[in-house]
Amino acid sequence: MKRTILFTTSLATAVGLFALGAQAQDQSTPAQTQADQRMSIAQIAGMLEGQGYTVREIELERGRYEVEMTDANGMRVEAYLNPVTGAVLPYRDDDSTRGYARDNDRYDDDD
Repeated sequence: MKRTILFTTSLATAVGLFALGAQAQDQSTPAQTQADQRMSIAQIAGMLEGQGYTVREIELERGRYEVEMTDANGMRVEAYLNPVTGAVLPYRDDDSTRGYARDNDRYDDDD
C-alpha cells in the first residue's frame, strides 16, 4: 500500500514538473523576442550599401546600431539605427548631456 501511494505521488509530481517545464519553454522573454526581430549586422550593411554608403563599422550599442560610414561624396557619416526597422534615429550628442559646456563656463576669465 505504501509503495502504491509513493509511486502515485512520484508520478503525479513528475507529470506536474514536466507540464511546468513545457509551459516555461513556450513563454519567451521580451528581450529574447526583441533579439529575434532585430536585423542582423549583415542586413543593416546591405541596406546602407544599397543606398550608396560605404560602411566602415557597425556596433550594437545601447539597444541600437551605431554605424560609421562614408557617403558617395567621401563624407564621413555617423548614424544611429533602429535595430528592428533600420530607420535612422535622432542623433543625440552625448557631450551636451553631461554638462561640459556649463563646466567650461566657470573657467572663463572675462573679468
